[in-house]
Amino acid sequence: MFKTSSERSGNIGYNKIVSVNAYQDVYYQFQNNSLQKLEKLQYDKRNFVVSTIDSKDFISSIVEISVNIPPEDLQDAIELKAYDDLGLDQAVEYIIRYFEIPGRKTDKLRSFHVFVAEPEVIHEVFDPVRQQVKYIDYIYPKPYLIQNIYDKEILEAYGVHGYLYFQKEDAFLALFKDGEYIYSKSLKYSFENIYERFCELYGERVDEAAFYEMLQNEGLKTSNLDYQDHLMKLFSEIFLYVNDILIYAKRAFEIEKIDVFYTGSETGPVLGLNEYAHTYLGIEANDFDFDYEMEKGDWYVDQFHFLSVLEAIKNIEGEESPNFTIFFRPPPFVARRSGQFIITTAATIVLALSLPVYNYTYDTYVKITNDRLKKEEARLDELVTSIKSEIASLQKQKDDILARIKDENDLFEKKKKILAAIYDKKVNYPMKAKTIVGFGNNMTKFGVRVTKIVDDDNLFILSLYSKSDKQITRFIKFLTDTYENRIHTDIEKIYKDEETGIYHGDLKVTVL
Repeated sequence: MFKTSSERSGNIGYNKIVSVNAYQDVYYQFQNNSLQKLEKLQYDKRNFVVSTIDSKDFISSIVEISVNIPPEDLQDAIELKAYDDLGLDQAVEYIIRYFEIPGRKTDKLRSFHVFVAEPEVIHEVFDPVRQQVKYIDYIYPKPYLIQNIYDKEILEAYGVHGYLYFQKEDAFLALFKDGEYIYSKSLKYSFENIYERFCELYGERVDEAAFYEMLQNEGLKTSNLDYQDHLMKLFSEIFLYVNDILIYAKRAFEIEKIDVFYTGSETGPVLGLNEYAHTYLGIEANDFDFDYEMEKGDWYVDQFHFLSVLEAIKNIEGEESPNFTIFFRPPPFVARRSGQFIITTAATIVLALSLPVYNYTYDTYVKITNDRLKKEEARLDELVTSIKSEIASLQKQKDDILARIKDENDLFEKKKKILAAIYDKKVNYPMKAKTIVGFGNNMTKFGVRVTKIVDDDNLFILSLYSKSDKQITRFIKFLTDTYENRIHTDIEKIYKDEETGIYHGDLKVTVL
């Protein structure tokens, strides 16, 4: 069983790792060093569920930011730079993930690999999976996972290695230098596109299933000579296209040469593909098909199920990866706001009931004692003097008891006020803060960021910045219209930093 101390997982133990290909509805589970195919998905909170997103569904790039950006502002700075450099739509709140490239750091700049995807795409591809398993712990950008081949020392992390990988709906080219990811790009030649292009060259449509079976079993060396001529023309076209991309990448990343090339597909190695790579690219080529020292039930398993399992094991042990998931598992009951509210309410009720029960019990005891004393007074009249003395003593005890009861009542009222104040902090104040968080989530739509929030009871001061003063004013108007009668906004001035060209302003928000 795998275990993790990750806060997201709530310190639970994991029985299995489930790797999901959401595009082809293919699932594998890893347990006891064995990777076995699943016919269908089932919800089990003890499973660690991972998947991959195809290259065509995300953007990969490099952004550079100043080394002077403090850690707390790093994410905002990278996201703002990504929007600018990649020309992203300001009205869309993209999912942006990143990791630093230590080897490119200079005295002035830090470099980061960024991966960008649209939430609508994530929902479209992975919602059917989420409906079956309720959550997906990690969604990895597919080419990034190849680094596990070097982490597991399957290949030596030395030199520049290229990977060409074909899927039914996508294909990609990836480059790694000394075992580190440096570049990837989605290619237009998926198996579906290869089939369509082949039919175009052949002059008529052939059976699609038979075409895929031919590629899987015979590759580019098919016994059908008529087919082979068109396949040669088609894959010559493909590798000339790949060569153009490699020329760009070598220039962009200052790569002198690519030492080794690996080709493969989600259905297994394609016979003859390495020869084409060597002929058209001038690079030694091998099959992208490695031994990961895991038992498997099928003769061939898509490499990225193995790679996903290796990455998941690192995540379970505490390492982080670029993660596109928006389907997180819920936190433990005691960490949820509803759970904290129920626990607090239950404690308040128990404490509130304890004093009345005590008072009732002691009052009953006093009544029984008084009745007994009255009977003794009637029966022992001759001892009036001594009994009066005893009664006086008992009266003093009663007064002491009443005084103690009064002290207990005073203490109860004090604790009740403290609990009321705690309840106010835990329930009412978060409701006010929720309003601020709610409109804060809309900042990205207007291209506005916040560098600092100052909280003074019901007054929040937000230090805003944007590329345009109009974006700030439109954001303030949006707040006024959206949160009418719930907040009051005021901003004294919006000024421009002449050195950076960024506009700044301190927005005062009073929660009513």
